[in-house]
Amino acid sequence: MATTTVRKRKHGISPWIPNQHGAWAMLVSPAALGLVSGLTAFVLADAPSYRPLAVLPAVLVAWFFGYFAFFAFGLAAKARNPQRRAGYLRPVYVYGSVSLVGIAVALLLQPQLMWWALPFVPLVAIAVWETLQGRGRSALSGVSTVVASALLLPAMTAVGGGEGFIGEVPTIIWVCMVFLALYFSGTIPFVKTMIRERNNPTYLKISIGYHVVALLIVGALAVWAGKWVAGALAVLTMSVALGRAVWIPWSARHGEPWTARRVGMAEVPVLLIACAAVLAAVFL
Repeated sequence: MATTTVRKRKHGISPWIPNQHGAWAMLVSPAALGLVSGLTAFVLADAPSYRPLAVLPAVLVAWFFGYFAFFAFGLAAKARNPQRRAGYLRPVYVYGSVSLVGIAVALLLQPQLMWWALPFVPLVAIAVWETLQGRGRSALSGVSTVVASALLLPAMTAVGGGEGFIGEVPTIIWVCMVFLALYFSGTIPFVKTMIRERNNPTYLKISIGYHVVALLIVGALAVWAGKWVAGALAVLTMSVALGRAVWIPWSARHGEPWTARRVGMAEVPVLLIACAAVLAAVFL
């Protein structure tokens, strides 16, 4: 036991493999949904070019390796030991270079993708700024990352449908993007009520209040969009999310053991319903 503890302290967190397990759902789900939507748009295009088949994986490479670089950058920003900081910066350079190659390939084949920098760059800049200020786990940093992730859905749809223009994205895909952003943003205050803010009743009220407002917004969007199956699943997602935002902290206060792993596992069914809602919007 003692030897294991010493080894863990000596080596610390690996900058090469992100250890924020809760972030993986936010990282992977919109990317996977975006790939499905992009390939669907490619198949349905009247006179499809085959460039999207190269651009779609390039975008995924840019996104995932960009996140890996950002994770390592966050560790480097917090490191006070120069030697440790240098070790954390190595994956920043490696992953950052791979991400830039993905961006370069995508822009070379679809130059119009440059317009997507207008929404993406400010969101990334916010996350980087919060990290430099020592607030890498702030709600603002989390929300900016979540919205950037949700933007993959319309961006990859535009890639598959033609030349990558923002104006090529169907309205329903933008609605799905907002839905994903609202859902994943809600996981931020919810998780904080179970970990860092578990004894803060004010934060619990903020979390529950956010979920109520998000549910109302999603309900209004579902009615407006007219995609009844997708809308029903989206409303169900936010209803279940609201329920768990109330019940799980309540049960924890009354002695129910809620580990971080158990909280994460409890989120899986909610995530699956959210993904089903987006897929229903794409196919039905």
